[in-house]
Amino acid sequence: MKLLTLNVHSWLEIHQIPKIYELAHFIVSESVDVVALQEVNQFRHSPLAGEPQRFLGGNEQPIRQDNFALILNQFIAELTGHSYYWGWAEAHIGFDRYDEGVAVLAKRPVARIEMVNLAPSYSYTDVPRRVALAVQLGEEHQGVWVVSTHMSWWQREGVRYFEKEFRQLDAQIHQLACGAPILLAGDFNSPAEVRGEGYDLITSMGWIDTFTTAQKVTGEATVHKPIAGWDALVAAQQRIDFVFSSTDLNVAEHSVIFPDNDPTVAISDHSGLYLDINL
Repeated sequence: MKLLTLNVHSWLEIHQIPKIYELAHFIVSESVDVVALQEVNQFRHSPLAGEPQRFLGGNEQPIRQDNFALILNQFIAELTGHSYYWGWAEAHIGFDRYDEGVAVLAKRPVARIEMVNLAPSYSYTDVPRRVALAVQLGEEHQGVWVVSTHMSWWQREGVRYFEKEFRQLDAQIHQLACGAPILLAGDFNSPAEVRGEGYDLITSMGWIDTFTTAQKVTGEATVHKPIAGWDALVAAQQRIDFVFSSTDLNVAEHSVIFPDNDPTVAISDHSGLYLDINL
């Protein structure tokens, strides 16, 4: 199974449409089976999209014509003649103009899709509201669950968001999976090298960082310059995007893809992760 995860920073990038097409071309050329995306935005007052092809749900806000995942899927269909199955779940209003959320696209039909609310005490207008989108793949992928998530920082303005969010995610996804393998993919906003915070919490709860178990590893950091939320980044290199597994899977390849340090050509302000997993 080939998996791609990327925080796409959508509609905040220059040359956005060519960059969406570049992403679609990579997905098609590599025959990626499942794609987990974060910061998947749409403008809040754009025209509605109607009933998008192969849309599975996960959302409460309606899908609009400039939804990043919708346009990406349209480009995939132009390149291949068919679109991916996909879902989108909105987390909160971003920058007062976007419905911001997470998405999953799957090459083959999926068995189930569920939105997981990581911060149920917050409303849609609160930026701390975070969600994950979980899909269960079909029998050819042994019923594996793939989850796209975008977590808060460990602590912000004295409030420890991350731990509450992750415990919500851990409990709900294990209940959904009923023992099936799980892959948590996304932007966790928690550097791997920082002790006593999010990364240590995740691994202490039994989750396995596929970076540490892959047979072939290419690249490490996924952010190579200061970005929103990490403006004080000094070293300008951090590994904050991950794919964690609930069980020790046979990961043949774990690669950092898409350079993120040149805004004119970079697809996003994050690099992506590309995994090849033998199920």
